[in-house]
Amino acid sequence: MTPFLTQVARYLFATYGSDINRISLVFPSRRASVFFNAYLNELVESPIIGPEAITIDELVSRMSGMQISDQISLILHLHRIYVAETGHEESLDDFFFWGEILLNDFNDIDKYRLDSSDLFQNIEDIKEVESRFDYLTEEQKKAIESFWGSLGRSESSVNRDKFVAFWNKLPAIYKRFRQELLKQNSGYTGLVYREIVEKLEDGEIGLPEGDQFVFVGFNALNRCENNLFKRFQSAGKALFFWDYEEQLLNDSSQEAGLFIRRNRLEFPAPEGFELDAGAQKNTKISLVSVPGQVAQAQVIHYRNLFQEDIKANRFDDTALVLSDESMLVPVISAAGARFKQINITMGYALQSTPVYSLITLLIDLQKNSRRMDGESAFYHRPVLALLKHQLVASDETKGLVAEILSKNKIYIRKQELERNALLSLLFSSPSNWKDCAHYFMDILRMLGLRFSSGEESPIKLEGEYLYQAYLSIQRLVDTLAELGDAKVSVSLFFRLLVQYLQRVSIPFEGEPLTGLQVMGFLETRLLDFKKVVLFSVNEGKMPKSTPVHSFIPYHLRKAFGLPAYEEHDAMYAYYFYRLLHRAEEVVLVYNSATDGLNSGEMSRYLFQLKYDSEVKPKEYYFDFNFKSSGNAPIAIPATAAHQEKLLQNYTERKLSPSALNTYLDCKLKFYFKHIAFIKETDDVLEDVDPRLFGNLFHYAMELLYLDFVGKEVQKDHLKALLVNKSKIEQVIRAAFAKEYYKDKNLNDVRIAGKNILVKDHLETYLRQLLMNDLAFAPFRVVALEGQYEALFDVDLGDRKQQILMGGTIDRIDETASGTRIIDYKTGRSLKLSFKEISQFYERDKHGRPKEIFQTLIYSEIFQRSTGQTNLLPTIYKIDDFFGDEFHPEVLRGNELLHYQQVAQAFQASLDEFLAEIFSKDNVYTQTEDDRKCRMCPYNVICRRG
Repeated sequence: MTPFLTQVARYLFATYGSDINRISLVFPSRRASVFFNAYLNELVESPIIGPEAITIDELVSRMSGMQISDQISLILHLHRIYVAETGHEESLDDFFFWGEILLNDFNDIDKYRLDSSDLFQNIEDIKEVESRFDYLTEEQKKAIESFWGSLGRSESSVNRDKFVAFWNKLPAIYKRFRQELLKQNSGYTGLVYREIVEKLEDGEIGLPEGDQFVFVGFNALNRCENNLFKRFQSAGKALFFWDYEEQLLNDSSQEAGLFIRRNRLEFPAPEGFELDAGAQKNTKISLVSVPGQVAQAQVIHYRNLFQEDIKANRFDDTALVLSDESMLVPVISAAGARFKQINITMGYALQSTPVYSLITLLIDLQKNSRRMDGESAFYHRPVLALLKHQLVASDETKGLVAEILSKNKIYIRKQELERNALLSLLFSSPSNWKDCAHYFMDILRMLGLRFSSGEESPIKLEGEYLYQAYLSIQRLVDTLAELGDAKVSVSLFFRLLVQYLQRVSIPFEGEPLTGLQVMGFLETRLLDFKKVVLFSVNEGKMPKSTPVHSFIPYHLRKAFGLPAYEEHDAMYAYYFYRLLHRAEEVVLVYNSATDGLNSGEMSRYLFQLKYDSEVKPKEYYFDFNFKSSGNAPIAIPATAAHQEKLLQNYTERKLSPSALNTYLDCKLKFYFKHIAFIKETDDVLEDVDPRLFGNLFHYAMELLYLDFVGKEVQKDHLKALLVNKSKIEQVIRAAFAKEYYKDKNLNDVRIAGKNILVKDHLETYLRQLLMNDLAFAPFRVVALEGQYEALFDVDLGDRKQQILMGGTIDRIDETASGTRIIDYKTGRSLKLSFKEISQFYERDKHGRPKEIFQTLIYSEIFQRSTGQTNLLPTIYKIDDFFGDEFHPEVLRGNELLHYQQVAQAFQASLDEFLAEIFSKDNVYTQTEDDRKCRMCPYNVICRRG
């Protein structure tokens, strides 16, 4: 392999020898000049002064003396002119997005030296095209006629009229914008290029001093670059070197040769220069399909893909090329295990760092803050996310998170969060955009002190991330300062900050001519390597399918010679095939997984290699078949240790009826909860879910009847409660204080938003319950939320041991018919009847009467603890409150159930059931009914989520 830059270096050294310093080399990128000097250095045998090597942008900047402004400054300037020319008082917030589009259009107009008056001309008479645009080709004229003709034939509409009105204003906006920038001796790239060319043509300036300017390896030239090259050419001060393969030039259908065909004719290479494009027939090309984005990086370890192992003895041995910058970290991680020296020639996007995520969380925090009683309060979601963020989290923040979750705080007051200096700063409330900027910078500075490295300590990347973010915010502040406070709102500052940080790239420092080269795709221009591994060669990534946002319609772009998507694709095609020319081995990796936005489709270039190229690539398919075996059922055999743990647990504390229902629903869930003691994750509940609604109802009902415990309730008592609106509202507020706000002071309870509807629903249900209870009055309230427990014998096979069972019975009444064991139920589709006791133990049968089972256990516990026998299991099903008749009694078949009727049989079944639970031969298996897993807190652990 003879690299293209080596060939150029040999020709120039042979031509100029020790006088090579008299020439200036112009490259498309800085990286190419570094490689060129390395190749030139290998040719010289004694010290000489080397040639100047610059980029085309540096050449233009030197010739112009103008300052290229940053994009935000340009858009702010453009906004002022737009308002002045149109009279529309459009806010900067609304203008900013399409101001970027307009600026890009102006940039194209100047780079391609268009007459803005012609481009933005409103062609009302199609016949005018022939006379006005006589300098265009027939094909270009037809394109103009196609656009304006179709627009003229379309019916008038609001959008059409707005477009035409805006289009008519564009010439004045463009002209004034350009004039004001020139007065300031600054501009965007296209303006600077155009000024240089026009001043050269008018004789206002001359070409820079120097014997020869050597333009190396360019491809797509805009009109300004073309004109500039011609000025150097006509002055006899230019040499041109083009890198291409004859096959691409000879095939007119091949898009990769679109620009080179034209450039070779206009700017031929010097006589005597023979280009060696390499023998691609001898190149080994492999197409590798990998199901997964990150998994692509592991390809470099698969030795069967390469004739020889990957080496990095020279800077041009091997290049790992990324068409997707998000692959940088996975590729470095994979390569770092084998290569000591890695040169990264691409920046790392700041938006991929934890610092960017921290800043976006801070913006979210400020956007969702509010004033409560004159004090700042912050919404719980960004607060919790910040407290858990890797740059903020500490033992102190963990305690704060637990407190917020335990007390279900939706909005957290500032004073509750000020636990240390950092938290006090995080949860402050800046009032304007300048305060916001200092707020961010103060936080970054404080965090930076945490991650600053001592002289002997390893470098911490977090410190570099924080530093670059700090500098970026400072630059943005300097840019916005000229506008004044009045024109920059806090929301606009947040928007600009996010957009600005998304463009920031963190540079890596390294030795460019040492080790394995890791680079972006466009950085490979003019460079040749023996081995090339190109990642993410997917359609949409290669070529990039970035949409071209423009106010100039496609037909007009084509008519006036502005670049469209075809030119974009042709540019990518050239760089892709040029990279393959001289390589000995090429591995092209694509992600075949169809997840998210990735279609799993290989790039069109890979299809071209498969079907059109003389070199037939080998294809490899990597397959990580993680799902082939499915999720094996989980079964945990019980042990003597499990048995002992259960016995120890429930001789000291109560085994609840709900725990028995959990066992019947899923034995594995019972194991997680009552043996392994895996706690369910806590979360702040903004909306009242069915479980919380049930808790609110239970507690409100308890308070409503609290004064009647041990007393007889008459019908008049119930009627008095029904009309006592303040009492009902009081118990509901108290229920919210306890269950929703977690024991919050009643005076601080604010029921607002959707919770007002919940309050109304609770009030309706409470009133209806009182109405229903009129039918049972008089009755005596024995207990509310009564705690009862009793001892039960468990048969362990070789011995018996007593355990404690108990729980909370919602309400116990004494009526003329007997003592009612009442359980409130807010769930739907509950059954209040059963036929056989065996139904309670049908584990995987949908609709198992578990509510009745639980009420019967409560009846058995109450009977054992009090000795009372005339018990009526009763379920107050909330959905039945509004029926014509309210019947809460549990039925066996069609008959009212007295617990005494089934007590003996139920006790026997319960004894047998407890023996199974506490058996050391038990196996904790998963339920077969997947419907139970949907809301289970452990479904992730057992892979049923």
